[in-house]
Amino acid sequence: MQWIHVGSVVLMIGGFFFFRVVLLPIANRSAEPAALISSALRRFGGVVWTALLTILVSGLYNFITFFRAARAEAVTDAVVSDYSLYIFVLGIKLFIVFLIFTLAIVLTFPYPVFDVYQKKPAPWLNLTTALGLIVIFLSAYLRRLG
Repeated sequence: MQWIHVGSVVLMIGGFFFFRVVLLPIANRSAEPAALISSALRRFGGVVWTALLTILVSGLYNFITFFRAARAEAVTDAVVSDYSLYIFVLGIKLFIVFLIFTLAIVLTFPYPVFDVYQKKPAPWLNLTTALGLIVIFLSAYLRRLG
């Protein structure tokens, strides 16, 4: 389940990175950049929505599994581990994940309110990619703490 979770995150963030670094510059050189970008965002939406669902399910599973193991350790071990740093970093990670999910929805959901963001996606793709890299870093850090 850990591999499914990490793979989905990397696929989604890598997709946003590819979109920003490769596809947008190519689209901006085409005859109709807005149509190409819009079409690509709609097509990429299927990947993003699948990844979001997979990340949500596998993340919830990993969350439950970790805390069950921590509770079992607390019952059987005389030395109680301090998970306060872990929970603090996890809280920051989950907040950033919420921001990424929001940006992913805004960039890929075909709704007229989001047209403003979808017509000029470059800054939002930059932000999404940067936040995704931070989440990957925090995940690696949490893995070492746990």
